[in-house]
Amino acid sequence: MIGCCERAILIPSSLTMEGRDSRVNTLKVGQIARAAAVFRMNRIVIYRDPEYNDSRFIAMILRYMETPQYLRKLLIPRREELRHVGTLPPLRTAHHPINSKSESLKIGEFRVGAVVESVGSDGGVWVEIGINRPIPLRTGGKYSVGQRLSVRIFSHEPLAAEPVDPKEIPHYWGFETEIVESLEGYLAAKHEQGSHVVLTSRNGKALTPELLSKLGHSVQKRDLAVVFGSPARGVDAFLSKESMDRYEMINTIPHQGTETVRVEEAIFATLALLNLVRLED
Repeated sequence: MIGCCERAILIPSSLTMEGRDSRVNTLKVGQIARAAAVFRMNRIVIYRDPEYNDSRFIAMILRYMETPQYLRKLLIPRREELRHVGTLPPLRTAHHPINSKSESLKIGEFRVGAVVESVGSDGGVWVEIGINRPIPLRTGGKYSVGQRLSVRIFSHEPLAAEPVDPKEIPHYWGFETEIVESLEGYLAAKHEQGSHVVLTSRNGKALTPELLSKLGHSVQKRDLAVVFGSPARGVDAFLSKESMDRYEMINTIPHQGTETVRVEEAIFATLALLNLVRLED
């Protein structure tokens, strides 16, 4: 799910409405971050639910988890909402390396970095990339202290890196988090741009092997947006009938044995099934 196509999941700002324990809510959001990383989704969109808006907290936890460990103190201020992040599991993705030795870096290796110092008048900067010291960045533009960017190692002697567009990185490189006010408006814009929109609901078509194969073919070289409802209401509560008729609605957990399925459970179940077909170009 990398390259030219965006793979997004859309979750409600009311995701945490049933919990009053911030530790439990932190873990709930953490499960969604893990699901996004496991199945290589590169965007998580939080859409506003007028009944309960916890988008700030949800986005904060998602961004914390997606940020490499060695950059968190530098890029993420300490806040009360982050008091339980120590209970979160690591993502263990390619952009969260556990190796911190400079001598083991390879030419061509990618890292996420953050600018820690600007030097001289030529725009030169030093970046933190999770080793024992910052390294110089070969730049063709201006970068500000605290700015996050992706880099590629191009020299050992001296050790140095150059900025790189994340779209050029040939493997999964994390997800971005976005907050939108209107699910209806966001999906309409994505649909107009040619994205394939999938709504998940217990009232949708059961996801059979035939439907799964058809879905896989229909999203080749197209962006994909998979929408999940809130703990209290299905996706139909946020969309007009016209929108419901425009998009494909599927049920990825037919014959469920429980009265309800939690959002995080639905996300894992749905993405696991979609992972069975080739969804990347």
